[in-house]
Amino acid sequence: MDRSNRQATTPRSTFAALRSRNYRLYWLGLVCYVLGHRAEYVTFAWMMWEVSGDPLHLGYLGLAQGVPLVAFQLFGGVLADRINRLRLLLGTQMLTAATLAAAFGLSVAGLVRVEHLLALAALSNTFRAFDEPTRLSLIPQLIERDRLRNAIALGSIPWQASRMIGPSVTGILIAAFGGTVGFGLAAGASICALLLYSRLRVHTDPSQSTREPMARQLVEGLSFVAHDFVFAALIALALFNAVFGLSYVTLLPIFADRYFNTGSIGFGLLNAAHGIGAFVGTITVASAAHLIARPGSTLLLTAIGMGLALVVFSTSPGMAMALGMLVLVGFANTFYLTQVSTFIQSNVPDRLRGRVLSIYSLCWNLLPLGGMIGGALAAAVDARFAVAFGGAMVALNALLLLGSRRLRALA
Repeated sequence: MDRSNRQATTPRSTFAALRSRNYRLYWLGLVCYVLGHRAEYVTFAWMMWEVSGDPLHLGYLGLAQGVPLVAFQLFGGVLADRINRLRLLLGTQMLTAATLAAAFGLSVAGLVRVEHLLALAALSNTFRAFDEPTRLSLIPQLIERDRLRNAIALGSIPWQASRMIGPSVTGILIAAFGGTVGFGLAAGASICALLLYSRLRVHTDPSQSTREPMARQLVEGLSFVAHDFVFAALIALALFNAVFGLSYVTLLPIFADRYFNTGSIGFGLLNAAHGIGAFVGTITVASAAHLIARPGSTLLLTAIGMGLALVVFSTSPGMAMALGMLVLVGFANTFYLTQVSTFIQSNVPDRLRGRVLSIYSLCWNLLPLGGMIGGALAAAVDARFAVAFGGAMVALNALLLLGSRRLRALA
C-alpha cells in the first residue's frame, strides 16, 4: 500500500481507537491500573516513613520496588512470547490486586511493619515486571493495525493525566484518612482493572511458541535488537531519555527551594508543567501523527529539542522561564517517545514482540539510575550543571542518530 493510501485509511479522530470494544475495555482498565499504580507508590512511601521515621528505609523501599523490575522484566518478555498474553495479563493483575489487598488488610488491622512493606512492595513489582511487556504486546491483538498509532497515543493519556493528579489526590486522601485508604484505593482500582480485562476477547497469536528453551528465546530477543540498527537506535533514544533526560525530576526540589525560592508550591508547579506539556503532546500525536510528512526526522529533531529545552531550563533565572521550558520538555518527551513506541509496536516481528518490548520498557525502569547520576553530579558541581549535562546527552545522542539515512526515512 502506498503512502497516500495509508494516509487515506488512517483515522482522523483523536479517539478513533476507542471505537473498538476490545481496546475501549483495555483503555478503561488501564485508567484503573494506572490509578492503582500511582496510589500504591505514594502510599508505600508514606507508610514506610510513618512506620520507620528513617530516610534510609525509604531507600530500601526504592530498592525493593526497583530491583524486581530490572531483574525480571526481560523474562516477562520471554513469557509474553510463549503463552496466552491475555491470560498472563489477568494472572499478573490478579496477583497484584491480591498483594495490595494484603497490604490493605494489614493496615486495617494495625499490623504493618517495615518488613511487611518491603516484602509486599517487592512482590507487587515482581508481578509488574511480567505485566508490562505482556500489556504492551497485547495491544496489536486488540486493535486494527491502521488504528495502532492512535491506540498507543491514547494509551499514554492515563499515565500523563495521573502524573498531574494521581499523587496529589492520593496525598489528600492519606492526609484526611490515613495510609489505609491509600492501600484501599490501590487495591480497589486494581480489582476494577481486573474485571474490565476479564471481558476482553482476543484470538491467540499463532506466532507464540513454547517449543524453544526460555534461555534461548531470551538470547534471540537480545540478539535481534543488537543486530538491527533501527530498533537499537530507537531503544537507545528511550534509554538516554530515562537515564539522562528525566533525571532532572529528582533535582526539582533544589530548583524550587534554592534557585527560585518558591518552596513546595513551586515544586508542585514545576512537576505540573511537565505533566501539562506531556498531556498536550499525547493529544497532539493522537490527533495529528498521520499528518507528519517525515516521522523519522521529526522524532529525532523533537528529541534534540527536548535536550536543548532542558539546557535552557537549567539556566532559568526564575519560575516563569522554568515553567515554560518544562512544558516544552514534557511536550517533546511524549511527542517523540510515543512515535518511537508506535514504530517498534508496528514493525517488531510478532514472534519477538514480547521480548523486544520488554527491552524497550526496561529503559523506564532505569529511571532511578538516572536519578543517582543526576544527584551525584549535583553534589559534585551543582543541580544546574547536572540538568544541563543530562539535556546535552539527550540532544547529542539524537543529533548523532539524525545522521542516519535509515532513521530519517522512518515512516
